[in-house]
Order: sequence, then structure tokens, then C-alpha cells
Amino acid sequence: MVFTKALFMGALVFIFGSCKNNMKDVSALTIKSDSAQMSGVDVELTRSLKGFVTVKMKAKTVKQMGVKDNTFEFPDGIEMFMYDTSGNVTSRMSANYSIYYDKEGVWEAKNNVDVSNDKGDRLNTEYLVWSRSKATIETNQFVKITSADGIIYGDGLISDQNFNNWEVINGRGVFDIENE
Repeated sequence: MVFTKALFMGALVFIFGSCKNNMKDVSALTIKSDSAQMSGVDVELTRSLKGFVTVKMKAKTVKQMGVKDNTFEFPDGIEMFMYDTSGNVTSRMSANYSIYYDKEGVWEAKNNVDVSNDKGDRLNTEYLVWSRSKATIETNQFVKITSADGIIYGDGLISDQNFNNWEVINGRGVFDIENE
């Protein structure tokens, strides 16, 4: 019995005594540059200015990818609402995937991007960039805009962030024209 205890204690000392870990080696194994630093589920963010809600964003999941530059990925898509000072929704955007670059103040929306405004205009594209600092949305990819006047297709778009004053690049389509 004493021999068994001595053998067991000797084995423990051998096992734990021979293990040495360098913290740099451990960190290199456990922290990958492409792994999320922080994540969330069923996220709703609200941005306000001078006490008025200006933007609400909803997402199923969010992952903070870059700590230094605060890059946030929304792999399951987003839904955003822009508000006026009276609390009315002025425009809406949704996409199946998005990424936000906080340092630049830029949102990228991809895959089934849908934007609409309070006038009833609707934009469909596969890629869109919203720049908070420039207060614009734009794309250099195919767009389809449906409005009360008809359907416009184009090879890109530049607009204010509320999708009220927009310009289509290489526009073509079907338009309703009134005769006077």
C-alpha cells in the first residue's frame, strides 16, 4: 500500500514537473487573428443625436473581429431603420450579410440588399456601402429601383443616406411619362 502511494505520488510529480508552458506559445495556440473577440446574439443597437433616435439596427448575430479598429461582422444579416426628428422612419435597409468598419465609419452590406424610403422608392442590389461620415450610400454593381414612375436598372448608384436624392449610373428602364 505504501509502495502504491509512493508510485502514484512519484508519477504526479513527474507529470506536472515536466510540463512547462511559455505564455507566448499558449497565446499563439489559442488566439487566432480571424477569431471573434466578442460576439452577441439578437442584437439591437440604437444611435441617437441630441436626444433623438437617428438609427436603429437589428441583427441575429454580431462578431467583433478587429479590436484595434473595431470591425464588426453581421454574418446573418442586418435590418436598419433611419428616423427623422419626429421619430418617423424615413428609410429602411436590410441585407443578408454586413460588416461595419468603425474607424472609417463605413457599413458594407452584401447579398440581397434591399433599401426603401418613405416616398415608396425601393432599391435592390447585391452590394452597397453606407458612409456615415459622407452621409451617402453607393454601389458600383447592378441596381434595380422601383418607384411610382416605373422601374430603373443601372450599373451603380450614388445617393444620400436616406435614399431620397439618388442618381443611377448607366440607367435604363421603363418610365411612365405624362402628356400635357
